[in-house]
Amino acid sequence: MTDIPGASALLPAVVLLPVLGAVVCVCLSRHRQVLPGVITAALSVLISLALAVTVASSGPLEHQMAGWAPPLGIVLRADGMAVAFIALAGVVGLATLLVASTDERTTGDRNGFWPLSLLCWSGLNAVFLAQDLFNAYVALEVLSLAAVGLVALGSGGALRAALRYLVVAVIGSMLLLVAIAVIYAQTGTLDMTLAGQRLDAPTARLALVLAVVGMGLKAAVVPMHAWLPPAHAGAPAAVSPLMSALVVKGAFYLLLRLWLEVVPADPVIGLALGILGAISVVWGSLMALTEKHLKRIAAYSTISQMGYLFLAFPLLQSAEPDEQVRAMLAAVITMALAHGLAKAALFLVAGALMLGTGTDHVDGFVGAARTQGVLVAGMIMAAVSLIGLPVSLGFTAKWGYLTTAMDQGVWWIVAVLLLGTLLAAGYLLRPIAALLRSADIYDESLRVEPSSRPALQRWVPFSLGAAAIATGFLGAPMAQLAVAGVGAG
Repeated sequence: MTDIPGASALLPAVVLLPVLGAVVCVCLSRHRQVLPGVITAALSVLISLALAVTVASSGPLEHQMAGWAPPLGIVLRADGMAVAFIALAGVVGLATLLVASTDERTTGDRNGFWPLSLLCWSGLNAVFLAQDLFNAYVALEVLSLAAVGLVALGSGGALRAALRYLVVAVIGSMLLLVAIAVIYAQTGTLDMTLAGQRLDAPTARLALVLAVVGMGLKAAVVPMHAWLPPAHAGAPAAVSPLMSALVVKGAFYLLLRLWLEVVPADPVIGLALGILGAISVVWGSLMALTEKHLKRIAAYSTISQMGYLFLAFPLLQSAEPDEQVRAMLAAVITMALAHGLAKAALFLVAGALMLGTGTDHVDGFVGAARTQGVLVAGMIMAAVSLIGLPVSLGFTAKWGYLTTAMDQGVWWIVAVLLLGTLLAAGYLLRPIAALLRSADIYDESLRVEPSSRPALQRWVPFSLGAAAIATGFLGAPMAQLAVAGVGAG
């Protein structure tokens, strides 16, 4: 553990600062919430970067709240995996809030975006840092309730989508709570490390099944995905990126943490998770191919991309020696980062085009590249990473999956990766083709000339798309950081 004096204070700061910002925003009128919201986001990113640099240079950090040690005290712990996800939340959170500051329409029809988005950010960071099961559960609840509130800010069928999401989130939370109770009844502790040392196999399997179903609902893995397309597509322009790039990652992160540190390896459940992931990759892609609205294409793409994350479980299960385990863990974390950056860019592009044209129908964007070149460039770079083409971060992640699957002889995962790549190219190239040219395969009568968008609405998604490409050149150091100290608690 890092012994730099005062460094551990970064852990509660990265959780509590967004809460403080949310409280300030609640006390202000809607149009006055922008400045404290952006300042809070900027400070939170600085703390997140300081945390990442500290862990990268000196190893994991741990903070005991009020000086109480486990099993009685609340402990926050940051290893490489935690800071990687916190960094993603910081980059996407700041980018989204910057775009939200340009136009009140990006935040929905109702007041509440700024405090809810900051609470969502705080809940995410708390999930990533929680070292005990109950606090992870509480943090996930904060995250889920804030996300439901954000979805409800939209117009049209947003309230119905938010209600459906709320029901799913509550069921998922109840199953997770039962799983935690099962673990506590057998081990007598909520600390993840201690529980992992005391848990026996039969109890672990029951708890893991409950947690898989609960987190599968929140992460929208097929067949538990029906809530996601209307929630993500119907949410305001500044909410969809947060939902797709970050919120669904919270549930996956907790499940991965349970798999690595609490429950013993279970090949049957690992294989089941991999099969669900494969179905998600194919089903989400096929549904995206049938859609003609850009935000719904992006929403179904999220289901598909989440499938890649669940494909990691059977590969982690079978990986040996330790070098292969670390390589696979780095690959799945890289996949989550790549998806987060690229999907935030894609949803921000979709939101800007929708605000500029009044539609998100693909045929309404025909020829938009003539006037919206920066937006289109951002979307192309995001698509390159989502497809997994060379030099992008998405390619780095898929290469890690492919090499591990081939080393283990798991050829069905190799086939899913290749098929998913082809399908992603299919559903992403159609809207890009519409943006780049006019052709008789599109209905020109639906075309709307986009109005000029503010600079931040154009350059922020461009920067995220560029980051999804540029970070592909940093695969080795990012992988080294992502696995630093994982499982060493």
